[in-house]
Amino acid sequence: MEINLTNYMTVETYENAEINDEVLRYRVYIPKVKRRKYKVFIYLHGSGERGDDNLLQIQHHAKLINYIIDHPIYGKETIIIAPQVPLEQSWVPLDDVRRGTYNYASNPVYPIQELFNEFLDKELEKRYKVDKQYVYISGISMGGAGAIDYITRFPGKFAACLSICGTLDLSQIKRYKRTPLWLFHASDDPVVDYTPFKTGYEKLQEIGADVLYTEFDDTGHAVWNKAYEEPGLIDWIFSKKKTMPRF
Repeated sequence: MEINLTNYMTVETYENAEINDEVLRYRVYIPKVKRRKYKVFIYLHGSGERGDDNLLQIQHHAKLINYIIDHPIYGKETIIIAPQVPLEQSWVPLDDVRRGTYNYASNPVYPIQELFNEFLDKELEKRYKVDKQYVYISGISMGGAGAIDYITRFPGKFAACLSICGTLDLSQIKRYKRTPLWLFHASDDPVVDYTPFKTGYEKLQEIGADVLYTEFDDTGHAVWNKAYEEPGLIDWIFSKKKTMPRF
């Protein structure tokens, strides 16, 4: 069922003058069912939804959020957070996303990302009743690259990552292994090079990672339209539980 997300997701902001003078704008869905702790699903939008209206990020291409809210189980136990990136910023430089040249070590950290880093690391659990074993991250295009950047930055934080038509850094494969991954891309995507995902999947398979890769050849850049309809997608995400690393 298609629902109007503005009726379900409230407007929120986060500021921290000790970090910078940026304002993090985000939408949040909190289930009406009271629970001691909630799962958390973070959705990172694409470059076309940047701005400062705190609306575009849930107005376009965010049907996955619809499906979670509308789900008879997950919609009752999951907080959903959808931040918005300001117009001139990005999680990963757009040229690096498009060309597949993203490098985690040299990736510039924009002000909005500095603030969201702090939000994820410290503020999230202060504001909401978070079950730390069930924090998920996802994104499309620019947001898909952002989701990969976040599982690299916080390799023990997320129970699973869903990245659609984004990119990854092949030098970070061992860190990616810490997080179950489902990657989607299209060989006919004219905007973002699909080969980093394809090669990354093969390398992750070689080292025994929990990884899936679905490749289309008929979606162009709008890979999410088919990815969201993939059978078992939502169940796969919420079946994952963060386990403590063994040392």
